[in-house]
Amino acid sequence: MECHKCSGILERDDMAVIAPKLGESTGWHPACFTCTTCEQLLVDLTYCVKDDQVYCERHYAELHKPRCAACDEVGGLFTSGVLGRR
Repeated sequence: MECHKCSGILERDDMAVIAPKLGESTGWHPACFTCTTCEQLLVDLTYCVKDDQVYCERHYAELHKPRCAACDEVGGLFTSGVLGRR
């Protein structure tokens, strides 16, 4: 298997990260499994996928969901629904 980030070879006995959201045959070296935007290591964190790219939750939200400039919370439909607005 080839590392999705560095294209290095993942040997059969090597430790690898498999991201089921991208398929069972897509893997990374543990040090290569990082956010596409900030390079934060994602091995022990929740990750998000968009267009075959891996993101930390913060950058996924920044790229795909608006944030409130005042409070830095994710805005749009989610907060409108929570607040009972449409």
